[in-house]
Amino acid sequence: MNPIKIFSDTNCDLYEDVRAKHDIDLLDFSIFINGEEMALDPDWKAIDEKTLFNTLRSGEKIYILSTTEREIISKFRKYLKEGKDILYVGCCGKQSKTLFKVLRIAEQLRQEFPEQRIEIIDSLNASIGQGFVVLKACELVEKGLPLDEVIKETMAMRNNVVEFCTVETLTYLSKANRVKASTATFGNLFKVKPILYSDAEGNQTSYKKVKGRKESMDEIVKLFLENVIEPENQEIYIIHGDDVEAAEYVKNKLLESGVQFKAIKTIVVGAIIGVSTGPGMVGIFGIGKEVTTVGK
Repeated sequence: MNPIKIFSDTNCDLYEDVRAKHDIDLLDFSIFINGEEMALDPDWKAIDEKTLFNTLRSGEKIYILSTTEREIISKFRKYLKEGKDILYVGCCGKQSKTLFKVLRIAEQLRQEFPEQRIEIIDSLNASIGQGFVVLKACELVEKGLPLDEVIKETMAMRNNVVEFCTVETLTYLSKANRVKASTATFGNLFKVKPILYSDAEGNQTSYKKVKGRKESMDEIVKLFLENVIEPENQEIYIIHGDDVEAAEYVKNKLLESGVQFKAIKTIVVGAIIGVSTGPGMVGIFGIGKEVTTVGK
């Protein structure tokens, strides 16, 4: 049995300490901002979060560029030459085209390295939700399970990632073509806030709509608490788009609920999702009841 190398991509929002602990390698995205292209990383080394979100606030367009075919081939080939199998856990194919690029290149590399396996899992999630699926694969590999079993169990838990998010304004979802411009205009006018989640197929969609910023944050806490399973045994994540105050509000609401959590971690949402959701986005991620619904 060949050793297994776990891969993901920048979108997984797993910080350097976590990646180092579990020996996770990433396919890197890049960003075009202020007339300059630079590599993206989940650790905000190339560009800090304040610069990113202040650029969005200024109205300037930011472009996210997917990993190149050359990088995928180079990084995969390095580990294949070492005799390792590769397991890539990617951002949801419904939200990113990178997964299909990796699938195509993997087929080419299988011809070159017939003794090794290159397997691809669609995480059906993004941001730290994708990260949860990556960490599940790592857990199984570290237990010494064979690759087929790792794939089977990892794929089985994808719909148990529970997320509920909301945004401060619909403007950025509109710019990213996630909602119609007319919907964004009227939504902003009447202070309507969507509650977003990843459905059973990985679509980022609206679960419901709530009027008012505070009310929308209260709602994501309520929905999360209704769906989380065994919170005392897991670390949950609050992510935010450069809005520490909103993240603290959500955290305090979780603590006030009386529900016990192993830990509550707060991180800035990565640039890839952050560009689409904008400043003020806030969300909660954990493991819970199976997601079975498909949004419209």
